[in-house]
Amino acid sequence: MPNDKSVFSNSLHEILLGSVSGACGKVVEFPFDTIKVRLQYSQSLPQPLFTSTFDAIRKTYHNEGIARGFYKGLRVPMMGASMEVSCLFFSYRLAQDLVKLSKGKALTDELKVSEKLICGAFSGICTSFILTPIELVKCKFQVENLKNLSNPNFVSKTIPQITRELYKSQGIRGLWRGHLATMIRECGGSMTWFGNYEFVIHYFANGEKNYKPKVHELMVAGACAGIGYHCTLFPADTVKSILQTNDGGNLTFMKVVKHIYRTKGIFGFYSGIGVTLFKSIPTSSIMFISYEKLKEWLEF
Repeated sequence: MPNDKSVFSNSLHEILLGSVSGACGKVVEFPFDTIKVRLQYSQSLPQPLFTSTFDAIRKTYHNEGIARGFYKGLRVPMMGASMEVSCLFFSYRLAQDLVKLSKGKALTDELKVSEKLICGAFSGICTSFILTPIELVKCKFQVENLKNLSNPNFVSKTIPQITRELYKSQGIRGLWRGHLATMIRECGGSMTWFGNYEFVIHYFANGEKNYKPKVHELMVAGACAGIGYHCTLFPADTVKSILQTNDGGNLTFMKVVKHIYRTKGIFGFYSGIGVTLFKSIPTSSIMFISYEKLKEWLEF
């Protein structure tokens, strides 16, 4: 029983720490994410709205300003990020503890890198079920203004309105549109995210047990984690964004894949990769710094 209580206690700690670190990361990430989603949506149109990342940034600022353009709808995604990251850390820690218990190890023992990679993949799959409806509504909200730029009297829909319309037209299943692409991205991405982070911290620790990384080491590890996450399965993210921003209900995963390859080639799957990698460095760094320092401060 003590082990069970420890597993439960560890899991609750991860939910708290993940919630705070996720919200901190989202504040930094959101404007970059808005541009990424808009670029991905733009390339799905017969006539793309933007010629490059800088063109998307310039037009967003010129047409909508900072608050209405780059930070449009931040509040709900920030709450969603808290749920997402807390689930990510919670399931990652839980998977590790269960593996240790199944092998008769103490919860303080270290797992092999290969075992941690599997735990990371598991956490990504778990998180995808929470993340899909959050990202679906977020993506639709981020491109809402683009659909009516020529109409000066246009009033964009609110997040509750978008959610109600989705539920009304497609039912509860409609809120999980693009789930396959999200799950593929999260499975491989989370495995790399945690894997890169653990590898870099292990390198800095140089074999020292209970090593407490310095801030600059957490920044490096977090940056490597973020870059690895987005580089691994970015094409799946592109497919997901197009599926979730498209208003029609007849698109499928494979239809989007074929459309992108036929119209844009292999590079079409990497639309927005530049701004995504640029955002991933500070975002992931801040998330891990927040997580580790809060954990150290609370002495979990």
